[in-house]
Amino acid sequence: MRSSAACHSIKDRLLTCNLVPRLGLLFSLSLVLPGASLPAFAMHGSLTRAIVLPALTSGIAGTKPSLTTVNPEQSAVRDPNPPVSEQDSEKIGGERASKNEYKIGPYTLSPALREKARRYSRIQYAIYFGGVALALVIYLALWLSGFGAWLRNLAARVFNHLFLQCLIFVPIFWVLVSILQFTLDFYSGYVVEHRFDLSTQSFPSWLADWSKALGLTILVAIFAVWILYRVIRRSPRRWWLIFWLITLPLGLLVMFIEPWVVEPLFYKYTPLERTHPALTTRIEEMVHRAGIDIPKSRIFEMSASAKTRTLNAYVSGIGRSKRIVVWDNTLRELSSDEILSVLAHETGHYALHHGLKEFALDELVALGWFFVGFLIAVAAARRWGQKTGMANLGDLASFPLLMLILTAILFLASPIYCGISRHYEHQADQYGLELTYGIIPDPNGSAVRSFEILGEKDLSDPAPNPFIKFWLFTHPPLAERIRFAEHYKPWAEGKPMQLLRRPNQ
Repeated sequence: MRSSAACHSIKDRLLTCNLVPRLGLLFSLSLVLPGASLPAFAMHGSLTRAIVLPALTSGIAGTKPSLTTVNPEQSAVRDPNPPVSEQDSEKIGGERASKNEYKIGPYTLSPALREKARRYSRIQYAIYFGGVALALVIYLALWLSGFGAWLRNLAARVFNHLFLQCLIFVPIFWVLVSILQFTLDFYSGYVVEHRFDLSTQSFPSWLADWSKALGLTILVAIFAVWILYRVIRRSPRRWWLIFWLITLPLGLLVMFIEPWVVEPLFYKYTPLERTHPALTTRIEEMVHRAGIDIPKSRIFEMSASAKTRTLNAYVSGIGRSKRIVVWDNTLRELSSDEILSVLAHETGHYALHHGLKEFALDELVALGWFFVGFLIAVAAARRWGQKTGMANLGDLASFPLLMLILTAILFLASPIYCGISRHYEHQADQYGLELTYGIIPDPNGSAVRSFEILGEKDLSDPAPNPFIKFWLFTHPPLAERIRFAEHYKPWAEGKPMQLLRRPNQ
């Protein structure tokens, strides 16, 4: 589970968005689904914009990614540690820190900046909905035109084996879809980001990232499509269930290898201990207090400034691939206390096992729409199959139809996934406040200031429409998170901590 620590990050389409990657299906099909990816509009400025194809993460921003109820009796930690001294709160952000520019209070922006953030957010919302509509039109056109049948015939003339046919079918199909969507990708990922002064990336660098993402997409899609059609041909009635079961371990595998395989393709990572040894020690101690073992060797600084001006920090991976990443922009803009506040939220995802919990919930939801998709696909194939050159669903010619159905279902399922994610993100906010009490002098103030700074730097929507929140936000709106951070102080009321547990409990 990756956590994007930006307070709000807009994840628009596949090339700039973080899908609900815990879904095994998203490893197999929606990972290769331009335009139909699930948004994460609570976190603008996360790896979703910085890394192309940043699957599997979760963050304080807004990726990510609790349905568990709080049980005060499970952890009655009242005053875990005595308050730390002010000298332990050295400033990382230099000039910004000394000016005390950000004060505790509601998320407010200057009139000019507020209007800029609103305009940016409206454009991003339009891009998302427009991207989904464009994807639907593309897949519908490729299906009804018989392009899938033509491409299947081309692959069949060269090879008889299904896997070898996929080596021809999938790259041609995906390159065509990507070309048709390139204009929107370029506008959303490059033009808009530069227009609002959020990006520092040159066009050649952006195009290189876009190309890398396309290559990864094609590589994953070849194996995913091959597995899918082998299963359909072997079990025409139960393929939806069998394929869902197969994608479960594949999804976990992607979560495990993503920090090692995907992330380094897009950014340079340096051990944080080399550049900020004191901060690294504080992070390690805080994480250890949460009962999590992430050594200094797995705490990194990421060179985000080469591509973006936004701020973020996140955790990613599972098991031995778990690691903490802080963007270099974040190190320059936030104090050490504020960075710890951000990372305490991310630590909460690990400590509360949000990754596996959300994976399980998302997969249960996915099972339902796998079945719905199966019913729709069977009905569509019976009615229009012959007209479009399809023999049956086990025919590669049906792939545009399956992509059309998947795009529509993922779009309609967005509120469910986002609702689950918002619950987990709120719980991580709560855990972060409990974890930092006794570690930093003012945990509430540091959390609020970090939200304010991240919101301003990333142009977070100051007043999102309730529908937008319901449909697109993977995190609670920033104003809600700030209000909670201001007022959640169980230690001041003599009440026990609700989520924090000592390692030996």
